[in-house]
Amino acid sequence: MQGEPGVDYNEPNLNPLTCDLCNQKFDSLDKLGEHQKKAHDM
Repeated sequence: MQGEPGVDYNEPNLNPLTCDLCNQKFDSLDKLGEHQKKAHDM
């Protein structure tokens, strides 16, 4: 198990947009995608 207690990571609607690689949070999928391209070469 990983993550914070009390957070259900299997429920996508409750899960903030978080980078799987560095756990940075984003407020939109576009920003998350741009971050991963720039920071993680995806």
